[in-house]
Amino acid sequence: GVLGGILLSRPKLYYIGRGVENVVNVGQTIPSLAILALFFTVLGLGFRVAVFALFLYSILPILRNTFAGIANVDSSIIESAKGMGMSPLRVLTRIELPIAYPIIIAGIRTAVVINVGAATLATFIGGGGFGDLIVTGLSVRRDMVIFTGAGLAALTAIILDYVVGQVEEHLVRW
Repeated sequence: GVLGGILLSRPKLYYIGRGVENVVNVGQTIPSLAILALFFTVLGLGFRVAVFALFLYSILPILRNTFAGIANVDSSIIESAKGMGMSPLRVLTRIELPIAYPIIIAGIRTAVVINVGAATLATFIGGGGFGDLIVTGLSVRRDMVIFTGAGLAALTAIILDYVVGQVEEHLVRW
């Protein structure tokens, strides 16, 4: 997602990037259960299919945020860097990415949290996980089993968001 956002933000591909951003925005509105069902019909059942579908689903917010972050870097800063003799790669790595970094990390954090929630739906295509507890609790009408599955999923999302936040803090210091 980051690499795609970088490529689409390049001046030669900028207008294509805007179109792709619109398509990605529409793609993000597709419910995660529909994505899982689509991949189930094409690739079959199982954990690997669920992981692959969720991986593709997570690319969308990362690509969108990377493109938006780089595209919104002030053009006068980029021109100043070029005027000082920086190569396009150096401008990207020393100017554009550091400025866009908080927006890129926000996309990664969003993708992580969305995927933890969507992963509970993977149980419907044989992917297992905390969704199994939730579905089992629903079928036997046991609230504690449902709350256990939902609570573990929520706790996982909170922990992963915290971990990505700590990585972000470490990279900011670096």
